[in-house]
Amino acid sequence: MAAPSAMDRKEFLQLFGMGATALVASACLGLGGCGSKSGDPSPTPATNVDFTVDLTASSSAALNDATKGYIYGPNRDVIVAKTTAGTYIAFQGPCPHEGTSVYFNQGQSRFICPNHNAVFTVGGAVVSGPVSQGLKQYTVVQTGTSLRITG
Repeated sequence: MAAPSAMDRKEFLQLFGMGATALVASACLGLGGCGSKSGDPSPTPATNVDFTVDLTASSSAALNDATKGYIYGPNRDVIVAKTTAGTYIAFQGPCPHEGTSVYFNQGQSRFICPNHNAVFTVGGAVVSGPVSQGLKQYTVVQTGTSLRITG
């Protein structure tokens, strides 16, 4: 079999380039635009939240662990955290930027999104990152060893 000519390679590269460009363009359109902040999905915070956390349950042990200090609600749509002052707080679990679950850094009193390093205060306000809105806060009422989260 004869080696391909220079013209064949040129045609191949042109065709390959057009195909790759079409693939990237269709992927960007399918994702709502490449690099466009207006195309980023903005998850809606959970509504009609109403659940109870038993502080004595093994599933709640992370709340009292100084290296963690948080748990997620049943659907991961709410994060419940224990502050260094010993109070409990609850906020939306998905980052408002693209929906990645935030975690709580108890020592820094900050919620952090590991996806794009968005940082939120212990009150849910934006500190930094590619996010334009803070975290929705939910009501936490403690009765003995039980927390009721609503909102």
